[in-house]
Amino acid sequence: MKCRTRNGIMIRLKTRLFIIALVLSLCLPLAVGCQQAAPPADSGGKSPTFELAVDLLGKTRILMLDSGGRLKSRAELASDDGAVILSIDARTTLLDKSNTPLSKMQVEIDTDPLLLPENAIVMGAVYNLKPQDATFRPALKLTISYDPNELPQGVRENDVYIAPYDEGAGWGKWSYKNVDTDNNRVTTQISSFGRFAVLAPLAPVPSQAAPVAPAQPGRIVSLKEALSNGKPTIAEFGASTCIPCKEMKPILGDLAKEYQDKLNVVIVEVYEQMELTRYYRIMTIPTQIVFDSNGKEITRHISLWPKEQIIAQLKKMGIE
Repeated sequence: MKCRTRNGIMIRLKTRLFIIALVLSLCLPLAVGCQQAAPPADSGGKSPTFELAVDLLGKTRILMLDSGGRLKSRAELASDDGAVILSIDARTTLLDKSNTPLSKMQVEIDTDPLLLPENAIVMGAVYNLKPQDATFRPALKLTISYDPNELPQGVRENDVYIAPYDEGAGWGKWSYKNVDTDNNRVTTQISSFGRFAVLAPLAPVPSQAAPVAPAQPGRIVSLKEALSNGKPTIAEFGASTCIPCKEMKPILGDLAKEYQDKLNVVIVEVYEQMELTRYYRIMTIPTQIVFDSNGKEITRHISLWPKEQIIAQLKKMGIE
């Protein structure tokens, strides 16, 4: 009797152990698979966020991008002086050259000399947007302010536009613009970074307009001849339609008379001598360049140059 009982207990125990082993063999792979599919505890199942630092003329803003480089909410970034505004729509993709979310963006004033555009003038500063190898879709909106007092005669505010500048090709054309004449600013769409500025077309000079008298008394001296005659030279690159250039005319005329035997005074009409203008990399008019008696450039000045300042420069060169 005791043997039977003992044998029965052993049979039941073995049966239970077999069932437990079978259940474990079936459940263990499922448990491991579940652990591998679960998201990391520290991410909470959310996609990571990336910061984009935008330096706009010294003012920095932080924008948030998702893992695909998409902007999380619309941004309108303005410089402290309101000269430049960047508008970026939500969900815009901003990537660096490695196709990862963009981390830095900068807008600064470009001080490098650029070629003067044909049949147009640059109004105000040239702005450089970096990095140039960044990509973004859709296009951004760029707004730049302008000074209406710099408009050439006969040109309306609605005629101004923003143009890109390429080191190899020069100034490009605009395909979209919106001019706000109340606030003196113009907006365009850009699909890549680089240099941009507000341009104004030059109004055609009427054929009946009187010719501009040369600053140099006597016969007209070309810049090439002036640089080879053994006297220092001051050359102004300007245009008859440019208001500051017109204001420089009497100053240059006075210098030509007062320094007649000591100094060449030459006026270069930039839109008539574009090859010469490009050679000297004239970006803004008026630009004055001072050369020594050997034809070497000593200094250059941009915009209206007061007579007393020019005389001070001549004295530094020993011209009294």
